[in-house]
Amino acid sequence: MEQPEAKKLSEQKMRISAIKQTSSDIVEISTDGGSVFFVRFAFLDSVKPEDFFVGAEFFEDREMEIVDAALAFAAECKAEEYLARCEQCRAGLEKKLFQKSHSKQSIKQALDYLEEKKLLNDLRFSEIWLRNHIITKPQGRIRLLRELISRGIKTGDAKKAVDDFFKVNDEIQLCHRAYKKALKSGKKDEKLIKYLMDSGFSYKLILSVADEE
Repeated sequence: MEQPEAKKLSEQKMRISAIKQTSSDIVEISTDGGSVFFVRFAFLDSVKPEDFFVGAEFFEDREMEIVDAALAFAAECKAEEYLARCEQCRAGLEKKLFQKSHSKQSIKQALDYLEEKKLLNDLRFSEIWLRNHIITKPQGRIRLLRELISRGIKTGDAKKAVDDFFKVNDEIQLCHRAYKKALKSGKKDEKLIKYLMDSGFSYKLILSVADEE
C-alpha cells in the first residue's frame, strides 16, 4: 500500500473526488490531486466520519489530520504484516517500522491501536519467547529476565512472564540441562561455574546441581 505524500497534499486544499467504505472503520479516499489513500477513523480527532463525502474539502489542520491518519494506517498495515509472521513485541516493531521510514508519530498511533485491539501484547510475546528460547538455550531466571528487558519489554511485564514461566517449568531441571551442555563443550571447574552463572543460575543452585551430577 502506498503512503500519501504529506508535503504534496499540504501544498493545496484536499478535495474528495471519490470515496469508498472498505470496512466500518476504514475509508478509501481519492482526491482531485490524484492521490488515493486509506484512513482509519480511529486515527482521527476533529474530523468525523460524516465529514467524508464526494466534494468535501479540507484545509490546513484538518487536511493534515487526515494525512496523518492515513500515514498511521500505513504503519498499522506494515505492523500487521510482521505480526502475521510471528508474535512481536512493541519495541521490536517500533524499530522495524522506523527502518521502513514510518514516522515516530505514525508508529505510536498504529501500535497504540494494535495494543488496544489485543493484536500486540508484550506479555504474550514474552511468554511465547520464553517457551521457544529454552528449547535450545536452557537458562535461569536471572538471565531470562535480562534477555526480555534487553528486547524492550517493560520490567513489570518481563518479571511477570518469568514468574509465570517458572510456575510450570523447573529451574533445577534447566540447570541440569545447562550443566550437561557445558560439560560436553569441555567446560569444567571455574569455567563451568562461570558459564552457568552467566546463563542466569544462582551459585547456590549450581552447587546443588553439581553435587547431584
